[in-house]
Parts: sequence; structure tokens; C-alpha cells
Amino acid sequence: MASSEADSRLSQVVAPALEKIVKNASWRKHSKLAHECKSVLERLTSPQKQQQQSSSAADADPEASIPGPLHDGGTIEYSLAESESILSPLINACGTGFLKIADPAIDCVQKLIAHGYLRGEADPTGATEGKLLARLIESVCKCYDIGDDAIELSVLKALLSAVTSISLRIHGDCLLQIVRTCYDIYLGSKNVVNQTTAKASLIQMLVIVFRRMEADSSTVPIQPIVVAELMEPVERSDADGSMTMFVQGFITKIMQDFDGVLNAGATSKIALGGHDGAFETTTVETTNPTDLLDSTDKDMLDAKYWEISMYKTALEGRKGELADGEVERDDDLEVQIGNKLRRDAFLVFRALCKLSMKTPPKEASADPQLMRGKIVALELLKILLENAGAVFRTSDRFLGAIKQYLCLSLLKNSASSLMIVFQLSCSIFVSLVSRFRAGLKAEIGVFFPMIVLRVLENVAQPNFQQKMIVLRFIEKLCVDSQILVDIFINYDCDVNSSNIFERMVNGLLKTAQGVPPGTATSLMSPQEVTLKLEAMKCLVAVLKSMGDWVNKQLRIPDPSSARKFDVVENSPEIGSLSMVCGNGDEPAEGSDSQSEASTETSDVSSIEQRRAYKLELQEGISLFNRKPKKGIEFLINANKVGDSPEEIAVFLKNASGLNKTLIGDYLGEREDLPLKVMHAYVNSFEFQGMEFDEAIRAFLQGFRLPGEAQKIDRIMEKFAERYCKCNPKVFISADTAYVLAYSVILLNTDAHNHMVKNKMSADDFIRNNRGIDDGKDLPEEYLRSLYARISTNEIKMNVVILRFMVEVCWAPMLAAFSVPLDQSDDEVVIGLCLEGFRCAIHVTAVMSMKTHRDAFVTSLAKFTSLHSPADIKQKNVDAIKVLVAIADEDGNYLQEAWEHILTCVSRFEHLHLLGEGAPPDATFFAFSQNESEKVKPPKSNILPVLKKKGPGRMQYAAAAVLRGSYDSAGIGGNVSGGVTSEQMNSLVSNLNMLEQVGSSEMSRIYARSQKLNSEAIIDFVKALCKVSMEELRSASDPRVFSLTKIVEIAHYNMNRIRLVWSSIWHVLSDFFVTIGCSENLSISIFAMDSLRQLSMKFLEREELANYNFQNEFMKPFVIVMRKSSAVEIRELIIRCVSQMVLSRVNNVKSGWKSMFMVFTTAAYDDHKNIVLLAFEIMEKIIRDYFPYITETETTTFTDCVNCLIAFTNSRFNKDICLNAIAFLRFCATKLAEGDLASASRNKEKEASSRLSPSSPHHAGKEGKENHLYFWFPLLAGLSELSFDPRPEIRKSALQVLFDTLRNHGHLFSLPLWERVFESVLFPIFDYVRHAIDPTGGDSPGQGIDGDTGELDQDAWLYETCTLALQLVVDLFVKFYDTVNPLLRKVLKLLVSFIRRPHQSLAGIGIAAFVRLMSNGGDMFSDDKWLEVVLSLREAANATLPDFSFLVNRETAATSYRHASLNEQSNLENGESADDHERLMTQRLYAAISDAKCRAAVQLLLIQAVMEVYNMYRPELSAKNILVMYDALHDVASHAHKINTDSQLRSRLQEFSSITQMQDPPLLRLENESFQICLTLLQNLILDRPPSYDELEVESCIVSLCQEVLQFYIRTSHSSGGGHSPASSSPSDPQPRSLIIPLGWGKRRELAARAPVIVATLQAICSLGETLLERNLSGFFPLLSSLISCEHGSNEVQVALRDMLSSSVGPVLLRSC
Repeated sequence: MASSEADSRLSQVVAPALEKIVKNASWRKHSKLAHECKSVLERLTSPQKQQQQSSSAADADPEASIPGPLHDGGTIEYSLAESESILSPLINACGTGFLKIADPAIDCVQKLIAHGYLRGEADPTGATEGKLLARLIESVCKCYDIGDDAIELSVLKALLSAVTSISLRIHGDCLLQIVRTCYDIYLGSKNVVNQTTAKASLIQMLVIVFRRMEADSSTVPIQPIVVAELMEPVERSDADGSMTMFVQGFITKIMQDFDGVLNAGATSKIALGGHDGAFETTTVETTNPTDLLDSTDKDMLDAKYWEISMYKTALEGRKGELADGEVERDDDLEVQIGNKLRRDAFLVFRALCKLSMKTPPKEASADPQLMRGKIVALELLKILLENAGAVFRTSDRFLGAIKQYLCLSLLKNSASSLMIVFQLSCSIFVSLVSRFRAGLKAEIGVFFPMIVLRVLENVAQPNFQQKMIVLRFIEKLCVDSQILVDIFINYDCDVNSSNIFERMVNGLLKTAQGVPPGTATSLMSPQEVTLKLEAMKCLVAVLKSMGDWVNKQLRIPDPSSARKFDVVENSPEIGSLSMVCGNGDEPAEGSDSQSEASTETSDVSSIEQRRAYKLELQEGISLFNRKPKKGIEFLINANKVGDSPEEIAVFLKNASGLNKTLIGDYLGEREDLPLKVMHAYVNSFEFQGMEFDEAIRAFLQGFRLPGEAQKIDRIMEKFAERYCKCNPKVFISADTAYVLAYSVILLNTDAHNHMVKNKMSADDFIRNNRGIDDGKDLPEEYLRSLYARISTNEIKMNVVILRFMVEVCWAPMLAAFSVPLDQSDDEVVIGLCLEGFRCAIHVTAVMSMKTHRDAFVTSLAKFTSLHSPADIKQKNVDAIKVLVAIADEDGNYLQEAWEHILTCVSRFEHLHLLGEGAPPDATFFAFSQNESEKVKPPKSNILPVLKKKGPGRMQYAAAAVLRGSYDSAGIGGNVSGGVTSEQMNSLVSNLNMLEQVGSSEMSRIYARSQKLNSEAIIDFVKALCKVSMEELRSASDPRVFSLTKIVEIAHYNMNRIRLVWSSIWHVLSDFFVTIGCSENLSISIFAMDSLRQLSMKFLEREELANYNFQNEFMKPFVIVMRKSSAVEIRELIIRCVSQMVLSRVNNVKSGWKSMFMVFTTAAYDDHKNIVLLAFEIMEKIIRDYFPYITETETTTFTDCVNCLIAFTNSRFNKDICLNAIAFLRFCATKLAEGDLASASRNKEKEASSRLSPSSPHHAGKEGKENHLYFWFPLLAGLSELSFDPRPEIRKSALQVLFDTLRNHGHLFSLPLWERVFESVLFPIFDYVRHAIDPTGGDSPGQGIDGDTGELDQDAWLYETCTLALQLVVDLFVKFYDTVNPLLRKVLKLLVSFIRRPHQSLAGIGIAAFVRLMSNGGDMFSDDKWLEVVLSLREAANATLPDFSFLVNRETAATSYRHASLNEQSNLENGESADDHERLMTQRLYAAISDAKCRAAVQLLLIQAVMEVYNMYRPELSAKNILVMYDALHDVASHAHKINTDSQLRSRLQEFSSITQMQDPPLLRLENESFQICLTLLQNLILDRPPSYDELEVESCIVSLCQEVLQFYIRTSHSSGGGHSPASSSPSDPQPRSLIIPLGWGKRRELAARAPVIVATLQAICSLGETLLERNLSGFFPLLSSLISCEHGSNEVQVALRDMLSSSVGPVLLRSC
């Protein structure tokens, strides 16, 4: 039962309408209707009666209690019967067809719907309730037949309300009936306002139906459409917009009525603009439609159902407001609603397709008014497709409907001759291609050629309007950059499909080129021009679309909107701040919360202090997260952080709550304190044993690298230095770690950033790091493992497809733009062509398509006409402007194409200077000012602007008038003839035209180079160097414009990171070397001055230790210094380098190496002035700035030493040499003091401290190696000066060398001493030992040749060699405790002297030997003495005299022939035999001299032996003495052999005039040797030293005595022919034919031997009775023979007598 309150609400709507119906139904035929209305009014106005009737009806019929569709929002509903009784009069009233009766009924129905008093689903085939509602809607629809304007609006209002209503659900046939009614009103109404309202209502209904379908809900909020956007073109009758306003109000009023009901007075939260996206759901609106194109229908729906269900949940409360008791019922119907909503959309869409295919009568086909039905259907389809949601675009059901119905409609309408139909068909097709192409590949493949290409490719006989429509259609396609790519991929790349993209581009090209000449055409001339222009626009749009697509794929910002994205992100600061403040109760640092003792927790004051400390600390952290510098300052002032860099670094590393991004920004600052903090921060890391990537990860955990490249550079530079300190053996230098750190960061970005399309492979990574380890490659395995640890699965994003698209279209595009640009002067056409060039260059450059890019760039550069200034037009100036814009926008991708742009800039600048009347650079390079003034042009031809500059400039301007080619290096050629006034006037005009661009605009290209990325700036510099090279090499017009710009761009780019500058400098270095060595002196001077300017800029940048950049940028000076043949250039380089060094001495760092190389080169220069100038600067550097040389790079000390050594070899000034030697002494002192190697030792100490305790030897060895590295070059350089021909230099060098060794040798380790002796000291005497055969046997030829070369070295021998050898010996003795292992090598040196066949050398060696023994012998151990005596034996054996050359004539002849083999050619040329004989005599003389020298040396040697023996007799062991004895015995035996060789003695007598030797030749040597042997053995017996073996010694002395006696007896017997038994022994080698000397000679010989015999006899006596008795049997025959011998003196007889009486006699008597 309805309450009274409900009655009153319902009555307010129904009663007035029924009263009007009753009032107007006065006719008899309407009496029944009037009665029915009165009955309802009576029930509504009498609640008690109504209640009684309802109760009785309910009792009589239970079905009467079924709820009906009518209610008024109250809790009590109307029954079905009651609803039918109320609605029945309204239905009947609508069916009367009478205006005054139907109008209030329609209005009442609309109000019931609008107020939500009707609910349920209108379904003519359903239940009673549905049929009732369907009859109600049908009755309203039939009211259209009345034909009244007001009724039409009422019907539209009611129907739109019904479709909009949420409580009244319109589906299926009922919905189609409503749509058809609106459609009929639009077609049949004679009122334009009603037509427009009907059309707007249809559109609003479509919005509602498809929006609900997309949301799968009837309760989704709907916004009213914007009528003004649908009424284009504006109707003539609505010029003032009143109609549009009316219709908009009509639609909006209806929609807002329902919005108020749904939201219960609340304002809708969904704000949509117009009808765009009207069919989207709330969730779909936030989704990029292109993201759903690749998903399947099921995938998309699965993702959307959850979102929609969430939306429905949010609306549950609203449903309660509408019907509190029916929530469960609505939920049960959700699935049905979802199905019906889709069915509704499908039916409406199908109906519209069918309406669009409806064929009118033939006579109406060309009449737009009669075709309105078809047109409005197409318009509705167009709007529907343009605003289609995700479900409609992807659902198989709707895609099938498109294929089945819409495509058929397109097929029929695309061939229509009515332009509006064709245009709408094209618009619909645009929507299909734009939004539905994912599911319509086959259909688009059919319709694109049919609709678009068919018209486009018809060049000669097209329909102008159709072709314009198609061209605009193509422009629309290009708006979405993905469309063309998809078309190309799906059709041009499909073997079974037509090449749509290629055909489209070619069709556009043909259209742009126009109708071929001689071809008949239906186009009028203005139409053809219009089509060509539109086609050109399309070609440009295609290129722009391709450029936009690649920009999106590669995340390249739009140049015009670059500033929008250049915003500093401050959100982290805000977030960090709020986080800190929000967590105030938590401790800022863990240590603060845990370090307090538990007993303090109850202390209130302590808690307050801790709380205050924490709050103050948090305040500082918050301030840091906003402004890091102020935050640090605050914390320091508040005593929360110490003020030292180390304490601040610890705080930044450990404190919580700090923004990591801002930590990185602070550490990257270049101010003093942040820089020191950064250094301390990095130094706090311990990277020992870490892999490189592991170290970087650990390093970057505490902060994020800042965005500014310079800040990153400073941080990574310090990181590399620290890593190398912690791991000194991993890389050669910190440069390696620095470069590799950048490579690792780039690899990490490449591998993990989805924006990067072309991923770096392991081979790419290895290739990128070639030669970074000081010119060497890091191990490939190391780099591969590094790559593997960093890289992950790459995210593939392929942009290569655009390459194929460019391949297809670049040639047509180039032709389409080039031909009009060359032939046309139309501003619009020129603008389009230049825009096309701009887009084409962008695409090809970004895709790195070198050939295609260069084709467009060179064409555009050619169109600037800068190579032919006399022909410049406005379009050429425009081309210049575009070229500048390209340089600005696409500079990062131009690569080698920069050369063309910079060439144009160079030519432009040339013309600009020409216009100002400035003389060209060639006047300074080629000829003098006076010469130029001799060439004066005719007065009438001088440019006005040149007159102000003075005469003599005409030939330069005239050269520009002549036409040149684009590829020519100069602007013009030589003036081959006169220049006319017309040509000059044209040139003046053209030069004025160039002022549009302005030189400053061109110059900004160089200033903007600082915005280029790291790769692009290198390409830019390469191109600029090429252009500059061409300018300078021009034979007719050399220029320095680009050379000056190199210095300029260096200034602009000075803040780039070192890694980039290193690559740039590789290019610039080669350039400056080439130009610096130019044959044109002026150019070379200019180049060197430019290089100086650059270097001064680089020297302003500080360099850390172990880096090499300063050295790199100074290398060109070194190379030019070495290569240049111009004295002026070399002198300029020295002055430039000195200026740089002296003005920036603090920052030279690694540059010292190159600086010293320059001075070293200067030291060897052939010009005295250069040598003097260089040494003057070198002297100042060492005197004043020596500490800076090794401040960070200790290796530069060696370079300094090498430079000084070079100056010591100067042949111009002796003082320079002596001063250089003095500076070497200074350097040695500094090295010994440790002033330069401290850094190295600290590094060594750090490294050694990290080694395990088990490896101290390794650490020590490392330190010694470093020590050796510095000392050796200095000492070796001094050593080499010992060969200087100037005695002062030799003396000074040796003095400094040995003073240095004496004064600082205590610092040397044994390995260093070994190196010093081997490579510094011993080489001083190399030539002395050079001729010694290693086997110990000297070939006569070698000895003679070597001796001949040494005869001129007496000064060196006596002045230098003697001194040097003595100093070596003294040095060895002084540091014997350290260098004693080197005794053998020193002895070998001395033996090499003694072995030389040069008496002076041997004497020097023996003297040094004695000096060594006398000064150091007391320090020798027994083993060392053994080495000494073994070396003595070696020397004795090596110096045995050799007379075999005299004895063996055959051998002599053979040796002669062998030695003179090289001279046989001279024999053939006519030399006489006398010459051969003379040469033979010379060789004989040399051999004899050699033997005499050896004999003299052996005498000196045995004397030295005896001297040493006498000095150290007590210290020598028996073993060592016996070695000495063996050596001397061998000498004596060899001498005796020579003395007893009768044949040899005869030969010596034969050559006595030459030899001047006594006979026998070696008698003295023999006697003294035997005498010393006897002495040694006798003393052994007396001294009995350690290792004394009595039997061995006795055996030796007995055999020696027997041998001496036997030799004497044999000599004595040989004179008289009588022979003792001994003389006939087998050992007697003497032949019988020996020439016997005169008796007096023999007696003299025997007299000379007598002392030895006497000593021998005395030695026998000293043997003792026992030993003598034991060996008497051996002695007795010899004594007997001795008695019978003839003696030269009575000494022997006396001694023999004494012996027999004192020793032998008693023994014999006892034996008897």
C-alpha cells in the first residue's frame, strides 16, 4: 500500500497531466479515456478509498500484490495492478494521436522517468511488467506521427530520458525502436532545431549505450555531449549560435536531472571534455589505448573486470538510496545486464551500418538532402568509432560486426560520387586504421588500396575533391606515429600483402611532382598546384611521424619542449623531510638509542638532553635534505658533526635519514670543503681484494651519482685513484680504473634501462675497452667475467624496422624535396621542402643511416649556394637557416655529417668577412701587404662597403663572384677575367641578404657544442678538424677560421669530464701535429699558438695522482718538436712550453713528462740558440720548481734525469754539459733525501701492510724495485758520459757518479747494487772487454784489430780508465758488506783487463787487482779468497805468451790468407807482391808484439801475486795457496817450454831486429815463477795453515825440485853433446837439429838459472832427514848429473857441496 506521503509525491506528477487530458478529451470518442483518467484521479485524491479498494483487491486476487514498475521512491511500492491502472490512461492518451491529449501524457511519462518513478526493464516479450513498460515506450514513440514540432521535442525528451534512466532499463528491440524514432524525427521533421535535437539525442544515446557497454554497468556516470562540436559546419540558420545553445540546454537538462537523482545532490566527480572518449570507462580513460592494441579480448577483459567490480562496489551506497530493498535483486541481474548491454551496443551498431548502406532512389544519389539518412548514419558511425572504448576495439564480437557490416558499408559508400559520403567513408576508415588495425589486418589491406591508393596514384585524371580528401586522410594518419610503422610491418614486410607504405610514398611523390609534361589532365592549373602542395605536406608529415616514432622509442625529447622536461626533481627532498618529521619518536641514529646506560633512563634531565640532541640532529638532517651545504654548516655549528673533512665524511656515510641523491650532489661539488669531504669519503673505503664491479657496488651504496657530468667525473676520478691504491697490481695506472669505471656504469645503465634499445654485447664491451691499460688491453677473460656479473637479461625494444621504412622512402623523398627546392621560388613550397629535409635528416641521423643522412645533408648544403655566392637567393638563405636549426636540434646524431655543416659555416663566415671588406687570411700567409696593394681593381668595380676599408681588396671580392662547386675547397677560383658591374651589384645584394642569418647565429653553433653528448662532441671535433685542414691546405685561399673555433669550442667544453676530453684530444692532437709541421711557417706558428692557448686552459684543471691527461695534451708539442724542420717552430714550442709550465707550475702534474721530452729533443737540436734557450728554462725549473716535478707523479723524476743527460751531450757549450752534470748531482741528493719518492714509499707501505705476515720478502722486493727505478737512469746516464771525448766532461761525470755512489750507496739494496755494477759501472769498460773471446782464446786477427783501434785511446786509458777502475775497486771495498756477492763479477772485470793484449790495460788491471787485495783482502772469507786465487789462475792461463805463429810457417801463411780475404779484390786491381809481403811483415810484427806484451804482463802478474801473498800470508789457507802455486807453476812450465824450443829460438834470432828479445826469450819469467813456487811451498811447510795436507805439499815440493834440477841439467847437457840419463827421457822434445848457441850464451843462460838451482838445493836441504831419505833415490841421479854439468857460475857448485856435506852425506852414511 502506498502511504499518503507517497501519494502526494506521485500525485504531483500524475494528477496535473491527467487533469489536462480530461480537460482536452471532450470529444465523445475520448470519453472512455476521460473516464479512466477521472477514476485514477479519484483514487489518487481519496487515499482512504484507494486503501479500501486495494485491500479488497488483494484479498480477492493474490497476484494483485505483485510489485509493479511504478513507485515514487518510498518504502511502499505500487502493485502491478495499481501501476497498470495509473499508466494505462497515459498510454491510451499517447495513442489518441491528438496533440492536446498526447502532449501532457508524454510530458508526464518523461517526468516519471526523470524522477525515477518508473523502474524495471521494458521488454515486449517478457513478463507483464516488461510488456507494460514496452507499451508505454512504444506509445511515446508513436506520438511522432502527430507531426507537431512541440510533440517532436517532447518525444525526444522522453525517449532520451528513458535511455538515460538507470531505474528504467531500455534494451533490445525497445532500444532500437527509440533509436529509429529519433532517426525518423531527424529525417522527417521540418524544423531545423528539432532535426539538430534529434541528431544530438541520437549521439547522446550512442554515448550512453556504448559507455555502459564498456563499463559493463548501467550505473556508470555519463556526461552530456558538447553539441557545438557536433554541428560542424554550422547551419546557416544558426549563425548566432542560438540553436546550438538550445540543443545543448535540452541535452544537458535531461542528463543533469538524472545526475541529480543518481548522486542525490552531489556533483559528479567524472569530468570529461566534450564527446572525445565519451565511450571510455573511468579506468580505460587512464590507459593509453595503444597499450591495448596487442592484447587479446580475453586478456583485456580479465584486466578490466576487477577494475569495474571495484567501481561497482563504490556505487553500492548509491543503489541503496535508489531502492533500499532491492540491492540483492540488482546484484542478481548484473550478469544479465552485462550481456544485454553488449547486445544493445551490437544491435545499435548493426542498425547504423544497415542504415548507412540503405540505397536511395537513383535520382537522390547526388542530392545531399535526399541522402541525409545515409549521411547521418555515417556520421554516427564516425563519432562512434572515433570514441570507441577498449572493449569495442578488441572484442571479437564487435570486430566481427565491423567486418560483417561496417566493411560492407564502406565498400558501397567509398565509390559514391557524393563527396560528403566519400569523405565520411574516409573518416570512418581513418578510425579503423587508427584504432582497430590490430584486428582488421586483412580488411585494411583491402580497403587501403581501394579507398586511398586508387585515388592517390591517379595523377593525370583524378577527382580533385576526392584526392584532397585522401591527402588530408594521410595527414591524419601521420598524427599517430605508430600507424605508419604498423602499416609497414604488416603489409610491406608481409610477402602475401601489397606494399602499402611504399605505394603511398611513391603516390605522394608523383602527386608532388605534378602531371608529367605532355600528359592530358582533368585538373586545372590552380588545382594541380594545390594538390602538389598538399602532397608535399603529406610527405613532410610522413617524415615527421617517423621522427616522432623514433623519438618515442629512444626517449629523445622534442627540441621545442626540451625546457619542459629540464626540471629539477625536488620531490625526494620533500618526502625525506616529511618522513623525518613524521617519525620523530624514533632515534635518528641507532647508536644514540642504544649507547645510553639503563640507569640514566630515569634521569629526566638526561632524557631531555637526548631528546633535544635528537631534534637538533633531525633538524640538521632535514636542512641537509633541502640544502646540503647549509645542512652541514648547521650541524657543524651545533656540534653534531666535527668540522674536519674526515668527520663529515663519516657522518655522510653512516647517518640515517639523509637523502642519497643529495649526498651525491654534495660530494660532487668543487668547493674546497666538499671536495676534501669527498676525498675523505672515498678514502674511507677499503677495496683490497675486491673485484672491480664489487668495489663500485659497495662504493655507490651510500649515495647516488649526481646528474651533472663534472660532479660524476670528480667522484669517479677519486674512486679510481683509491681502488688503485688498495689494489696496486690490478691496473698499470689510475687512468685504467677511471675509464673502466665509466664503462661499468654505462654497461649497467645499458643492461638495466629499458629505454636503451640496442643492448651492448660482451664483444662490444671488450671492444670499447681496448687499449685502456696504458695502451694495452686488459685480459679478455677479466672483461668477460665483469660483463657477465653486471649484465642481466636485456629488455628488447627494436627500432630497426624504421631503417627499412627509410630504405623504402628516402629516394622518393629526396627527389620530392630537391626538385622543387631547385626549381621553385614559391615560399610555401620552399618551406615544405626545407621542412622535409629537416625531418629526413632527423630520422636518418637518429637511426645512424650514414649514407641516407649524408645524401640529405649534402643536398641541403648544396642548396645553401654558399659555394657560389653570386647566385644566392632567398630560398638559399632559408636553407642556411634550416641547416643551422638541424645543427642545433640533431647535433647529437649528425656524426660525420657535421663536416658538411661546418663547411657551410666556414663559407658563410668567409662571405661575411668579405662583405665587411676585411682581407682574407691568405694575405698574412701568402704575400705581404705591399704586394697586395700593387693589384688594384678598376675604381668602378669596388664594393661600397670595401671603399671604407681601403683599396687593394678587390681581387678577393672578385674571386667570390665566379661560380664554384660545392666540393671545392675555396669560395671561388682565380679571377680569370674582368668582373662586370652587374656581377658586383648582384654580389652586394646577396651579401646583404646573408645578413638575415647573422654571423652571431652561425657562431652559436660552436657555443652550443657544449650541449652535445659525449659521442657527438667527438664527431663535432673531428669534422671541425677536417674543415680546418681543408681551409689551411687551400693553395689559393688558406684560412684559420675553423682553427680559431677549435680553441673556442675547447673553452665552451672545458667542463666536460676527463674521459670525454681524452677522446677529443686524440683527434685534436693528430690535427695539431699535422698543422704544426706545415710547410707554411705562418700556419705552423698560428697552430702552435692555438695549441698553447688550449694547453693553458687544460692546465687550469687540477689533476690527481697517477693520472696522465696533462701529459696527453702536451704530447703534440713533443711530436712537432721532433718532426718540424723549422727552427722558428721549435723555438716557439720551447717558449710556449716554458710559459705554460712557469705560469701553471702547480697543475703540470703528469705534463712534466711531455715537457721534459720537449727539452730533451731541444738538447739534441742542431741550432745552438735552441739548446741554450731550452737549458736556460730547464735550469730555472730545477732550481725553483723541483718539488713540483715529483709532487704527484714520481716517474717524472726519471724524465727529468734523462733530459739532463741529454744536455750533458751538448756539443755547443761545455758549460751546459757541466751544469747539467751538476744538476744530476742535485737530483741524486734529492732522491737520497726521499723528497720525491715519499709518495711511492707510502704507496709501497700501504701495499706491504696489506700483505700477509708470511710474505715480507715480497714487500721488500717491491720497495727495492721502486728504488731501482729512480736511481738507475741517473747513474746510467753519468756512466755513459765516461766515453765523452772531452776530458772535463768525463772527469766531472765520473766524479759525480762515484761521489753519488759513495755518499748514497748505503741506501742501496743488493739487487740495486747488482744492477748498478752490471749496467752502470761495468759498461764503462765495455770496449776494453769487447775483443776478448769468451772461450778464452784470442784469435790473432781479433787481437790485432782491437789493438789497432785502441792505440788512439791513450788519453782515455791513462786519464779515465785507470781512475774509473780504481774508483770501482774503492767503491766495492767501501760497501763490501752489502756487495760482497759481487766479488766474482768484479774479479771478472779485472781479469778482462789483464787478459787484454795491451800492456797498459793489463797493468791497469793488475794495479787495480792489487789495490782491491790491499784494501779489502782482510775482509775476505776463505771462499772469497778462493774466488780471488781462481781468478788469478784464470788470468795467468789467459796471458800465456804464444810464439806458435813464428814456428809454424804453414799456419802463418794460412792465417795470412784468411785475414787478407777481403783484400783479394785489391790484388786483382794491380797491387804488387811487395805489398803482400809488407802486410805479412806487419802481421808478424803484431804477433811478436802480442807475445812480448803477454810476457811482460805475466811478469807483472807473478809479482802482484807475490805481493798479495806477502800481505795476506797468514790469512790464506793451504788450499788457496796451492791454487796460486798451480797457476805460477803453469806459467813457469809454459815459459820453460818456450825457452827450450830450439826452433822457436832460431826464428827469434832470425827476426831479432824486430823482436829485440833476449835469448832465451822468457828466462826471467821462468826463473821468477819457479822461485815463487819454491817459496810458496816452503812457507806452507813452515806455516802449516788451515787445510794443510802434509803429504800433498811434500809431494809438490819434491816434484818441483826434481823438475827444476832436471830442466837445468838438460839445458847444461845440451851444449856439449854429452847427455845424462835424464836428457834422454821421453819427455825431452828437443830435436837433434837444434842450433847450439855459442858457449858464452849458454854460460850466461846457466848463470841466470843458477839462483833457482841454488834455491832448489837449499829447499831440498830443508826437507828434513826423514823426507830427504825417503826421496833420496829420486834426487841422487840428478845430483850426480849436476856434479858433471858445466855451470855458468860457481854458485851451484858451492850450494851442491854444502848440500852434500850437510844433508846428503849424513843420510848416506846412516844407510851404510
